[in-house]
Amino acid sequence: MSPFLNFGVFSRLKNRDNFNQVKVAFNTLEWPCGVDLDPEFVYQKTVKL
Repeated sequence: MSPFLNFGVFSRLKNRDNFNQVKVAFNTLEWPCGVDLDPEFVYQKTVKL
């Protein structure tokens, strides 16, 4: 996550309390502070294509 924490709404996740509230809903990572990550995005960023 570090490379994304300086962009837009992702900066909200710099707050450890916000970051630790992650939940999985409908295969998406979601935080109550309004941040979510699409599964395709996560996949693309974690594997070498």
